[in-house]
Amino acid sequence: MKYKITKDIKVSVKPSYEGNFDSIEGSVDVFSYQVIIENNSNHTIKLLKRRWLVLDAADYDYEIEGNGVIGEQPILLPGEKHTYESGSQLKCPIGAMKGSYLFKRLADNKKFQVEIPHFHLLAPFVFN
Repeated sequence: MKYKITKDIKVSVKPSYEGNFDSIEGSVDVFSYQVIIENNSNHTIKLLKRRWLVLDAADYDYEIEGNGVIGEQPILLPGEKHTYESGSQLKCPIGAMKGSYLFKRLADNKKFQVEIPHFHLLAPFVFN
């Protein structure tokens, strides 16, 4: 599991390979990932937005931006965690992801960025 700590917010990511599937656009490799966000600060915070950069070794990079995560904008009290799962598709079995979240401290409405760690997306057969 990869993790990064920014301003006392720890973001951990654990990717998994789900398989190769046929789609309308052709063959795709599907990866899931579990994210754990831990509020180790002294402030109550709200996750407002996400921004992901998906890097595909087949030269098919793309960005994902939007409000919250999986339709939620969780509020985390000091010491609380939020866990969710999501996924990405690549044109090949090798890639990576990185990104950031935009949070707001509820006490003073101050907004701040939290980095998501850079992690690799690798199908298990790549190593054989």
